[in-house]
Amino acid sequence: MYAYIRGKVVAKTAENIVVETGGFGYEIQIHSGMVNALPAVGETGKIPVELYVREDQMSLFGFPGEKEKNLFRLVQSVSGIGPKIALTITGTISPEAFALAVLNDDIDMLTTIRGIGKRGAQRMILELKDKLRHFEPDNDSEGADLLSPAVAESIEMQTISALMVLGYRRDEARKALHACGRIETDSLEDVILKALKTMQI
Repeated sequence: MYAYIRGKVVAKTAENIVVETGGFGYEIQIHSGMVNALPAVGETGKIPVELYVREDQMSLFGFPGEKEKNLFRLVQSVSGIGPKIALTITGTISPEAFALAVLNDDIDMLTTIRGIGKRGAQRMILELKDKLRHFEPDNDSEGADLLSPAVAESIEMQTISALMVLGYRRDEARKALHACGRIETDSLEDVILKALKTMQI
C-alpha cells in the first residue's frame, strides 16, 4: 500500500520517526541502529516504508534505503520471525553481511543479533540459502529476461538474481559480477560471495 513517504521530519527518537506531509504526520517505527542513517529533525527526506496490518494493529516500519526494506521482507519469510525481530535484524546487520552469514553458514554472526538464538540462526540459514541462490524476480522490464529456464541456469544470472533480492539494481549487480574476474571454475555460492565482497569495498 505504501512504498515510501516523502516529507519533513518533525520528531525522531531511537524507536520512531514522525514525517509530516500533506497535513498528516506519519509515525514510523525504526530500529535504533538506523537513527543516524535517516534524515534529521527539520530535514525533508524520502523514507522507504512497509505497512504491517493485523486485526488490532496497523504499523509503518521505516528504513534508510530499499536494500534494508527488502531484507526486512525477506527475513519475515522465515518461520517464527515477525516484524519486530525482522526490524531488529535489519537495524543490526547490513543486507550484505546478512547474506554472507547465511551463505557461509555463519551461526556465530547471526546469533550476535538480539533475539536470534542458535536454533533461529540455523532456521534462517536453512530457509533462506536457496532463496538467495535461486531468486527469480517478478516479470517486469527490470528482470524479465532472467525468467528463461535456460538463462536462469547460468551462474551469472543466478548471481544477479541473488543480488537483486537483496535490493541492488540490476546494473549494480552486473558491475559487481564483472568485478569478480574469472569465475569459470567457481561454484555459484563462491561467485555470490565474491560479488557481495566487492560491494563492501
